[in-house]
Amino acid sequence: MKLQRFNFLNLAVLFLLIGILSSSFYTIERNGMLNYLADGVNQSLFRLEEDIQKTLQQDHLENVQALLDQGSAINSGIRILSVSLDGHTIAVSSSRSLIGKVIEGEYLPLTQISEGLVENESLQYESEVTYFSGATKKRALLLVDLDKAYIFERLNNIAMFYALALFLGLGATALALLVGVRKLIIKPLERIAQRAQNQDIIAEKHLIEELSILDQTLCNSFHSMQVQQEHLKEALDESLYLDGILRTVADINQLLITAKDVDELLMNSCLRLAEHPGYELCYIALKEGESLVVQAYSNDPTEYLHPKMKIPTEDLTDPTVRAMKEMSTVIIDHLEYENSFGPWRFIAETGLYGSVISLPLISAIDALPLGVITLYTKYSEGFESKEVSMLEELAGDIGFAIRSFTQREQLKYYLTTDSNTDLPNRFSLVEVLSRESMYGLAIINIDRFGDINEVYGVSIGDAVLSQYGHWLRAKIASWKNIELFKLGSDEYALVATQCNDLKLFTDLLENLISTTQKEVFRVEGIEIVLTITVGVAKSTEQVLEHATAALKQAKRNRHSLEIFSSESKQEQENNIAWYKRIKEAIEDSRIVPYFQPIVDNESGKIIKYEALIRLVDVDGSIVSPYQFLEIAKKTKLYPELTKMMITKVVKLFKDSAFPVSLNLSTQDLTNHDLADFLEETIHENGVGQLMIFEILESEGIENYSSVSEFVDRFKAIGCRFAIDDFGSGYSNFDHLLKLNIDTLKIDGSLIKNLPHNRNAQIFVKHICDFAHEMGIKVIAEFVANEAIFHQVKAIGIDASQGYYFYEPSPIVVGGN
Repeated sequence: MKLQRFNFLNLAVLFLLIGILSSSFYTIERNGMLNYLADGVNQSLFRLEEDIQKTLQQDHLENVQALLDQGSAINSGIRILSVSLDGHTIAVSSSRSLIGKVIEGEYLPLTQISEGLVENESLQYESEVTYFSGATKKRALLLVDLDKAYIFERLNNIAMFYALALFLGLGATALALLVGVRKLIIKPLERIAQRAQNQDIIAEKHLIEELSILDQTLCNSFHSMQVQQEHLKEALDESLYLDGILRTVADINQLLITAKDVDELLMNSCLRLAEHPGYELCYIALKEGESLVVQAYSNDPTEYLHPKMKIPTEDLTDPTVRAMKEMSTVIIDHLEYENSFGPWRFIAETGLYGSVISLPLISAIDALPLGVITLYTKYSEGFESKEVSMLEELAGDIGFAIRSFTQREQLKYYLTTDSNTDLPNRFSLVEVLSRESMYGLAIINIDRFGDINEVYGVSIGDAVLSQYGHWLRAKIASWKNIELFKLGSDEYALVATQCNDLKLFTDLLENLISTTQKEVFRVEGIEIVLTITVGVAKSTEQVLEHATAALKQAKRNRHSLEIFSSESKQEQENNIAWYKRIKEAIEDSRIVPYFQPIVDNESGKIIKYEALIRLVDVDGSIVSPYQFLEIAKKTKLYPELTKMMITKVVKLFKDSAFPVSLNLSTQDLTNHDLADFLEETIHENGVGQLMIFEILESEGIENYSSVSEFVDRFKAIGCRFAIDDFGSGYSNFDHLLKLNIDTLKIDGSLIKNLPHNRNAQIFVKHICDFAHEMGIKVIAEFVANEAIFHQVKAIGIDASQGYYFYEPSPIVVGGN
């Protein structure tokens, strides 16, 4: 908005304010005069009311007329005074024409005369006059009609006069001030604004000192702005140049993300840098041993550079060599004055370049350079400090990217390759198994490999794994559709692809099994012979699980090779179902002991009991341990079963006079946590002399030191031990010789054949005599009928257990 227009706008606003002020003054003055008049009317009527009251009490109505005539003459604002005795008709009035007429209009109480005049301009008011006529109290109304012309017109004229006088006075004063302000302030400001618009640098003197200062300041500012404008133009040109470099750097940083390998990264970086208007030739050389080798370069008009070109590192004038050795940026300006003789100087002279910069590719702080990036430009002073900083940052990013690519390749190798055998590992196998062309999978396990590690040490074991891996690779080299992988520990995997004949695959595996047994692997002068077990499965979504299951099945069946079948799958599903049932039974405390008495063969009396584990199903049916115990032993649930049996049996027998025996597997005997729990339970309940632990001979005892330690530990607190199922294992008499056993229980497979098998009789007699010679008591299991019992007794066995005497029962039959 221009200053002149602003001036007129201010004038209009000023007069508007004066008008508002005058109007307000008028309103205030008018209301003040009306309040003053109302007070006067009140004062005039106060005495008149008293006089009318006295006159009415004297019953002189004609005198009231005289009072009303006098009252209307007292105050000019009163036009008519009337009195009504009944409140409806006028009895007496200063206007004779109203006498006898009905009261018309709305009369306000006289007490509200001020509000009525100011707010509503009401002219009719009434006041109640109370008097006594004789003894009767009566009321009359004094009616007041005010003179409108006197009150409003005259008073309005007076108020308007005062308001107009105020308006004119303030207006004249405002005009005078406006003229002075225009001359002293506005006109100088207009001239200052005009000079500012013209960017004049010559100031003017003004009457008001502050305006002179303002004028001079503006002129000085315009002079300074003209100087800065020139500097900004130079800075803009520099910024545009640096912006171009920044865009180039940003593009190359994008290449760092999208490049597939180092070669693509380096080539695209060189090409993109050479596209920048300031640069001409770019090449990147990486360190290989003690040499610098050119890996990528942009378009070379000199035709000097070529792929894998080696840069002489003995030429210390070469900026590329210097940047590598000094690990810092090297810049050489004014190449036209350089007298060096080297490849870099030949490139500069042939390409007519003015300056060169070489930057080391350093991937991290304190890291050695991976190589050097070199740029040539036409300008003799071609590199500014900010530009160098951006290029140094770019060189660091490229160095970091090179290192990342290298580490990525290394990581990929470590993730997908077994470091010991240099074969693809399990991670690679999982990727291959997703192929549609995959036909079958075989998992090869080296039997008893843990013994090799234990006997010869881990380093020998690793060497054996490596040799066997190379041996397998050589064996399958002619099979183009067979891939070899190294799994964890002592396992390998063979994947058959593009093969439709399982027999061909299994023939190869059978050949590997037989040739492995014949091969001798030599490590540090040690000759080692291996045997293997193989699990095979056809391609499915769960081929790895199926092959693993087949391998486990082969181990259990002691077969060299096992092929996964639907029966194996059904067994897995059955195992899972049993696991859930066992777990729920433990949580619901549905694992219970059943007790079968053991009878002395001479007296026929019960001498002790054996606690046998049972599972109570959700429907209340009793499940035999033959259905669930072996599955439990393969899971972490088995120790919980043993603990639950110990707790319940000890609770029942702690006050009994009869000993009780519990079956312990070799897994129980080597479980230190279970041993601590058992010892603590025995001490708390004082049942050491009552507890007999039966070691299952049918499982085979391999770790005699651990088992013997367990036996000695609990015999020290009064417990006794028995060998259960004796005659079902492979090293029976070793158990008797190596373990401090109290009782021998002969397996039922031998006992049940005694009546009709002479060999069984001889063998059992031999066992019984041998045990007695060692001071060991003998118990016969599976005594199911009288014929068996007579044979058992005739042989000299001490006690019997079986259905001939008692069946297992949830209660202690014949005991406490």
